[in-house]
Order: sequence, then structure tokens, then C-alpha cells
Amino acid sequence: MPSEVIEEFIIIIAVVLIGLVLFGFATAYFIPHELFSLAQQQANSISSSTTISVGPLIIGSSGASTVIEAYNPAISGNVTLIVFPEPSYLQQDVGLVTPQSPPQFSVYLSNGNLAKSFTISLPIYDVNGRITYDSQITAYTVPFNTPVTVVVNGVSGSNYILVVWVLYNSNGYWFRIAYTFTGVPST
Repeated sequence: MPSEVIEEFIIIIAVVLIGLVLFGFATAYFIPHELFSLAQQQANSISSSTTISVGPLIIGSSGASTVIEAYNPAISGNVTLIVFPEPSYLQQDVGLVTPQSPPQFSVYLSNGNLAKSFTISLPIYDVNGRITYDSQITAYTVPFNTPVTVVVNGVSGSNYILVVWVLYNSNGYWFRIAYTFTGVPST
């Protein structure tokens, strides 16, 4: 009789352990996948109603500048900007190019103050869920629906454009919800 109780106890422990392992696997795999899917849907929704206005690219002695506004009438929060220079012949591939080196740029709010900068060290996805950029990069937080001035160091001559990425953080995931580039430089 005691051996039957011990056997049943061992079976109960084994079933509980198998259940805990399956629960751990489900938690580790399915929940993050579902969270990413929800974040992607939110980013896609915001992307569909977001537009970017970009002023002319002005080349100066120390770099280039332009005015940018991420516009979405449905959102009053913040958005994140990354701006980097590329040769002008890449403008037809602007959706595919990524920064080749950490861009040196600053973003100024409409009151003249420097916007808050921070470092993104997580992957940046497009709204289809593909990784667009997977290195550490500096970005600036700016409000939606407010023009800001971007200054990029080290850009001289008319053979450059500035590529603008608008990012949105949803559930801890970074998504590029919009992108564009500056037009023909003027001096």
C-alpha cells in the first residue's frame, strides 16, 4: 500500500513538472510574440495617419539644417527622430538606406531649446515587422505636430540629402513609422 502511494505521488509530481515546463515555454515564446504583434499593429495604425513635412536643406559652413514636422492630428504625444546624411544619388532608395556610421545631428525645438536626446540600443523595425536597423544610435524626442530644426554636422556641398526617420515606441519595441528625405540643397 505505501508503495502505491509513493508511485502516485511521483506521477503527480511528474505531471506538475511537465505542466510547469509547458507553461514556461508558452510564456517565453507566445506572450512576447503576441506583444510584438500588438505593438506592430499599433505602429502600423499610427503610421497610416502620419505625414512628414520637410523644409529645404540649407548648407552652411559647418553643416546642413532643415525644418521637420511629424504631423498626426490624432496624436498629441511625442515621436522620435533620427536624421542622417546620404549621397543624393541614393534618394530613390531612401526606404532601404540605413546610417553607415552614427550620425552627428542635433534637434532644436520651436522655442530654441535642444530636444531631449537618448540612445536606442534595441532593433528598429519597419511597420511590417522587419528589422530596419540593429545598432546603437542617438535619437531625439520631439512633439508631434510641432516643427523642429535639425542641424547635421559635417555635410557640405550639394551632393547630399538628409534622410529622416520618424520612430514610435510601442510596448518597448521601436518602429519606423515614417521616413522621407530633404530636397535639393540651397546655400
